[in-house]
Amino acid sequence: MDDTVAISMCHCDSCRHATGEICVSYHPIEAPVLSDLNNTSTYTSSDGWTRHFCATCGCHILRRRESDGSPEYEVATGILIGSSSDKPGLTVVFKRHVEVSDTKDGGSSVWISEVDGNKIDLDPEPQSVDHAVKRHPTETRTPKDALPASCDCGTVSFHITRPDATSLLPRSNFPDLTHAYCSTPASTLSNPSNVKWWLCPGEKYRAGTCTCRSCRLISGFEIQTWAFVPRSNIHFHAPSPGSVDGTTTVPLDFQTLPAGILTSYASSPDVQREFCGGCGATVFWHDKWRPDLIDVSVGLLRAEDGARAEAWLDWWTERVSFSDDAETGRVESQARWARGLVSGLEKGLELWTQEG
Repeated sequence: MDDTVAISMCHCDSCRHATGEICVSYHPIEAPVLSDLNNTSTYTSSDGWTRHFCATCGCHILRRRESDGSPEYEVATGILIGSSSDKPGLTVVFKRHVEVSDTKDGGSSVWISEVDGNKIDLDPEPQSVDHAVKRHPTETRTPKDALPASCDCGTVSFHITRPDATSLLPRSNFPDLTHAYCSTPASTLSNPSNVKWWLCPGEKYRAGTCTCRSCRLISGFEIQTWAFVPRSNIHFHAPSPGSVDGTTTVPLDFQTLPAGILTSYASSPDVQREFCGGCGATVFWHDKWRPDLIDVSVGLLRAEDGARAEAWLDWWTERVSFSDDAETGRVESQARWARGLVSGLEKGLELWTQEG
């Protein structure tokens, strides 16, 4: 009997904006015990999947849909732990990238071409794709020279402006993305020269990948992508019944932002993460030590040039943040293929830099 499970990495618009991730992956399962889903919220996206996510932290758990009259279930791979009862011969293979045409620029598929020596197939572009340009409501509310962003259900809607004088005001230690916490002296990590590492040439913001256990269990997926943006450059589209389109633009202020837009969760002491309570999309990460510099989940961005938003973001490719954490809390096959995926991502980023 073939014990190989082929996993696809999906790059479609629905998956990206309903999760906040630049790509997602799911593992097929049998029907779950419904009582196990009591603390989940649900959202049905336009692709027909009903997505279950944790009502407390926003972690995507599973999705389901009808297939040929029968329910089909898939669990988000980031929450899989594994156990000693795993089948010894079970092999999980990341097999293909799907719906890549939605990204416009290839998204993260350009970084992950091989995992554990297995080439990742690129599905041919669907023949039924409508290539007509469709403007999302977020884009119509966004100034011409700004970058629109929103979740799939539209509850979270904001735009980002180019760096300006206020972008220099935050102070921040170096992140694990650029300086490995496990091997860099604290005196260096503290950024004594006050380097504005989040600002890059070409009026761009630093962006990068993270595979820490916390991000994985908050999103439900293997790879989190963050853009580092000063709070002063983030402007929300808040409900305003008296306005022409029912919204008004307000600076991001977590204390005064109208209720019902963001749901917050403290993933560790003095660290807050925000997600959309409507569709479960990961939105922000921020902490008390650098309150004016915000990690923005890249899957929300609606850049004209594509999912990687390279006209706005400069991607750090020398390191995957907390890559050593990919196996933490996992055993057996889950630990093996998680390590294989992260290793593939690291090699892919290096090749992408050389080829670029």
